[in-house]
Amino acid sequence: MTFCLFVHLLRRVEILGLGLLLVTLAAPTLAENAAQGKADAASAHIGVILPLNANAFRQAAEDVKQGLLAAAKLQPGTPPIRIYPTSDDANDVLTAYQQALNNGAKVIIGPLTKSAIAALAESNLVNVPTVALSVPDIEITNHNLYLFGLSLDAEARQVAQLMRRKGHQSVIIVSSPSALGKRLLSAFSETWQRQGGTIAAQLTFSPSTDLNTLHEFVSTLKADAIFLALNAHDASLARPYLLNNIASYATSQVFTGMASPGNVDLAEVRFLDMPWLLQPDHPAVMVFTRPERNMSADDERLYAMGIDAYRLAQLFYQGTMPTSGTVLDGVTGQIRLADQQFTRELTAAEFQANTVVVLDNAQP
Repeated sequence: MTFCLFVHLLRRVEILGLGLLLVTLAAPTLAENAAQGKADAASAHIGVILPLNANAFRQAAEDVKQGLLAAAKLQPGTPPIRIYPTSDDANDVLTAYQQALNNGAKVIIGPLTKSAIAALAESNLVNVPTVALSVPDIEITNHNLYLFGLSLDAEARQVAQLMRRKGHQSVIIVSSPSALGKRLLSAFSETWQRQGGTIAAQLTFSPSTDLNTLHEFVSTLKADAIFLALNAHDASLARPYLLNNIASYATSQVFTGMASPGNVDLAEVRFLDMPWLLQPDHPAVMVFTRPERNMSADDERLYAMGIDAYRLAQLFYQGTMPTSGTVLDGVTGQIRLADQQFTRELTAAEFQANTVVVLDNAQP
């Protein structure tokens, strides 16, 4: 099975605070202690630091938490989890991290945001394996700090690699003027050109773009592929006015996770996303409980990240984390470890009429 944030909720997350909530799972001794009111405050556990007390980030943190619990409940005899809810203050994150260590945490999941992770990386606190839930642009020198997140920049680079494997030579890039659009443009362009591809044009698109002028201009270009660094709405607007006789590619931004009339305008557009959304019937995916409430695709991606984050933490807890190669056949993708960062190989898919069909990444 092949294959995140950054999805829109995760892209707006900014950092955490403090508090302590004990979650007991299927660990008999812990359950007995809790029933007697004698839980050992310094028992070994997996600590989870999430901004559950920050209004702006509470929902994203809750999505991740629910995914973590879904993964933990599936594993009999798993190590217990203690969740440390925090606000959006960096000092609270560090205080919560120290509290988790004092309480016996052997592995920690979190923080959730780039600024919180940067603050943690600059501290001297990280002395147990820590799976941070974002990928800030910083150098990680602590051998216990690992990055795992849903990076759209990484997706754009992977799209460029996929397009080159399929033999494309010259590309038209259509991106939004937003900060995210500029990041995707940069990530894709750098990877594309490093691998020998050429760029026929870089176009900026917004809902106010004159579509007829756009169509006339692209008709003069010579390219064999298009990269859409756009969300689902803008991609649906732009796609009919681009070159329909060449292959088009995009990131998971274009997939809302459900059937939509706008998908018809994206017919034959190829994109990358996680198995959790593209292959719900895959045996390695369907073993995990789906969310109890209806979620958007962005929320589902966070939930899935929580599942895989727990599974990675469990490998550290058990001392079975591989040092190279594939680490985990995850619901967010094939996960590998390199230079303190977990990368995800995503799944390729294509819009066909009002449906989505999973493709073989390796085939042209």
